[in-house]
Amino acid sequence: MSGHRRPNHATSSSFSRALDLEKCPLFFKMRHIDKIPDPAPPLPSGQERPLERGNRLHSLGENYVLNKLLPFPEEFKAFEKELKAFRKLFQAGKLTPEKRFAFDKTWNLCDYKDWDNVIYRAVADVSARLSDTRVLVIDYKSGKKKGNEVKHHEQAMEYAVCEALVDPEIQLFNVEIWYLDQQGDNKLRKQFTRSQVLSGFNAMKQRHQRVLEERFFEARPSRYACAFCPYKAGDVGFGKLAYPGTGHCRRNAC
Repeated sequence: MSGHRRPNHATSSSFSRALDLEKCPLFFKMRHIDKIPDPAPPLPSGQERPLERGNRLHSLGENYVLNKLLPFPEEFKAFEKELKAFRKLFQAGKLTPEKRFAFDKTWNLCDYKDWDNVIYRAVADVSARLSDTRVLVIDYKSGKKKGNEVKHHEQAMEYAVCEALVDPEIQLFNVEIWYLDQQGDNKLRKQFTRSQVLSGFNAMKQRHQRVLEERFFEARPSRYACAFCPYKAGDVGFGKLAYPGTGHCRRNAC
């Protein structure tokens, strides 16, 4: 969209964008439309903010699968057997790391960087074809499992929908969320049939249509939404990692 005037509404959606809108429309506007940067200062060497750590872990997993000469990343120790199997599947041409999905307004596949036509994007950390009719999708998470089960179930369904729209031959969809920082119960496993996936498609379309149609972007203050909002007037977060917000929004609930 080089040379185009920046729109005053969202022209594309994703799972994370829909969550941001549902959490607080004004936060969504500041982040995704106005593109106001997060003022978080750099941390001392050896420390990471959650987003930085998440991005680093995603890169570690992808790079290990792609490059057979790289050593195994210790951060994936709890998933060593699976990740080594993924490397073999990649070498056999049956696995795609960082698989990108992009769809236009008719929900037909389009190029991920087709800025004029794409309305929805998703990226699966791993997509493995287990048979002619079965696919496995993996999403890496650096956060916690408890309290996020519903949200991550919804994300799992969106990955399954993307795979179903791309390939009509797939009949069974296995989606796993891996919680890399969690010991013990560190996986969320979901299995969907094709009929279940297509039944969930309408709800998914409606959710992302709301993102595209939003025009008012009213603030929706809550303790959860405001505590870590970088656009608040006051400190973002708590303790030693807290930092001053930009002050663009003064309707803080905390």
